[in-house]
Parts: sequence; structure tokens; C-alpha cells
Amino acid sequence: MHIDRYHSYSELAEHEVEGTDFTITVFRRPFSAVAVIAPHGGKIESRTSEIARAIAGEDFNLYLFEGIKKRGCYAALHITSCRFDEPSCLELISTCSFVIAIHGCAGVRPGKFRPLARYI
Repeated sequence: MHIDRYHSYSELAEHEVEGTDFTITVFRRPFSAVAVIAPHGGKIESRTSEIARAIAGEDFNLYLFEGIKKRGCYAALHITSCRFDEPSCLELISTCSFVIAIHGCAGVRPGKFRPLARYI
């Protein structure tokens, strides 16, 4: 089991640099009550940003927290979802009735799928 280096966004922001280690992207769609978020995007959990962008399209709100370090993004930048508290993400989802969170998975084998986390 992986243990996060940081337990909150403010703790992460004390040690990591936006624009160098990670980026934050927010697209607000004024008439949408849906947010699609990838809190572990970029190199943190591969392909989650692309999946979130495809789902959001031009219709839904979009939030991406993307690791851009050359190495070690998962270990350095991953904050467990139940503790993920980056302010612009919280502000966006507070205005939405529905939130779809995109996450990576582990242990993928043909015919098998084991999600890292299960949300309803």
C-alpha cells in the first residue's frame, strides 16, 4: 500500500511548485451542474487527464491537477482523494450537483479490472 507524502494540498504547496512540479486547470461551463475532475492527472495516474477532458468535452466543468515532474509524480504529488482539498477544485465542485472523478487503476490483466478506489 502506498502512503502519501502529503496529507493536504496546503502541505503539498509548501514543498512543490505550481508550473514546475504540477499544473492546475479549471474550465467552468456556466450552465453545467456537472464537474469532471482528475485530481491525479498528468504523470500521477496515467491517462486520467485525457479521459476527464474527453468526458467533459465542451459541456461539463473540468478540473485537472496534473503532475509534470520528470520523475516520481505519483509518489510526490498523490494526495488520497478523501483528503484532496485544493481550493479551486473545492470551489468548482461546491457549485455542482454531480461530480465525476477519474482515477487510474492497478492490476489490469486481460479480463480483470481492479479499481484503486471505488466511489458511488
